[in-house]
Amino acid sequence: MNMNSITHSRFELFAEAFVRKYWETVKSGAFRMPPDEPVEETIEELLSKISHQTEPGSASVHDAHLFAFRMTNTHGDWWLFTFRDKGQAWELVGAFARSDSQTPHDLLDSVYSRYFEPFLRHIERAANDAISI
Repeated sequence: MNMNSITHSRFELFAEAFVRKYWETVKSGAFRMPPDEPVEETIEELLSKISHQTEPGSASVHDAHLFAFRMTNTHGDWWLFTFRDKGQAWELVGAFARSDSQTPHDLLDSVYSRYFEPFLRHIERAANDAISI
């Protein structure tokens, strides 16, 4: 198995952990965001409505490869997350979500980051911890 395959396999594991931690965090209500509606479904019910697909990035930033995955729900909503391989951990460098106008929202920009950055950084840490065990 070559280095690229190993790195991609590591990212696959991380993406799975990130998706699970994302929905566990949403379910927990630990990060309140508008519209702040309680989640009635169990984690397994939430995850059964979600799929994700990884794709290695071809770009590099300071010699660190970028990897992305798209998370989609059964209603057609999607989120696109991009991470930098930091060797021992994955660092979130981009997060977009489908909006009603079909123009993706940048979840880390000045408008949305106050809500999403703490939430996504928490999930990033939890997912990195989950795969390092």
